[in-house]
Amino acid sequence: MRRRAFIAFAGACAAWPAWASGERYEHGLLWSVAGQDGATSHLFGTFQAPEDKLGRLPREVLRAFEGARRLVVETRPDAYASPRFREAATFRSGRTLEQTIGAADFERAAASLRELGLPREVVNQLKPWAILLNLGATGGAQASPPDARLAELAEARGLPIEPLEGLEEQIFTYDEWPMESQVALLRHSLAHPAEIPRRAERMLAAYLRGDLAGIARSDEELLARFPDLAPHQAVLTKRVLHDRSVVMAHRMQAGLRGGGSFVAIGALHLYGPRGVPALLEKAGYRMARIA
Repeated sequence: MRRRAFIAFAGACAAWPAWASGERYEHGLLWSVAGQDGATSHLFGTFQAPEDKLGRLPREVLRAFEGARRLVVETRPDAYASPRFREAATFRSGRTLEQTIGAADFERAAASLRELGLPREVVNQLKPWAILLNLGATGGAQASPPDARLAELAEARGLPIEPLEGLEEQIFTYDEWPMESQVALLRHSLAHPAEIPRRAERMLAAYLRGDLAGIARSDEELLARFPDLAPHQAVLTKRVLHDRSVVMAHRMQAGLRGGGSFVAIGALHLYGPRGVPALLEKAGYRMARIA
């Protein structure tokens, strides 16, 4: 999954190995995807973190990208995205964040977002999901470095950059999230602020190892400590991860025909039997791990 400051805009043939998809797709960030015609594309899992912690794109990724004829990404923000996302993140019925989560938690939220330069009155207009997306941000845009670098390379080569999702679809993912779950997860995050950077560091370390299961364990460890969050986290995981993986796996197949696509999506969309690689495999594509 991705996080970004909203103000800047915010996955088988009998002859294949007999392992379970859940075991196969626990490791690996870069995969080749071959259709029945043998044409090959590539699928790469990205991560949201400061560029100095991620480093440069791996050589295997750059080598695979050399043969690409198009870059496919989750979304492609434009000048309209930031104001529209900001509009969707704001209460429009006279309701306030303080009314929704209570005075004490509102004060914590206002303090947490102060370093982003957001005044209290602006914070008070935001929906809980908008606060959650911004907790732990350090100000300004936090574009995913792998995505940004790949987009730069594609633009330099004159390659088309094609999104898998539209802006309104991304907004719908969050805006139709049940308010009860928004509030429960926000209150927890505000009460345990040190968890956010700790989880981010653990997830980054797992990503750098190519350990998809390790990234996913972050949520498992959280729920083991706070089981009351389980139903709310389940709603979030379904909406943000599993439902979107199904849509992505379906939509990217048009670009996979004939090969030459380089698809870059959040790494957790690659994980397990409900991830994009497993879904593509079920649709008849041959997946091979590169790195």
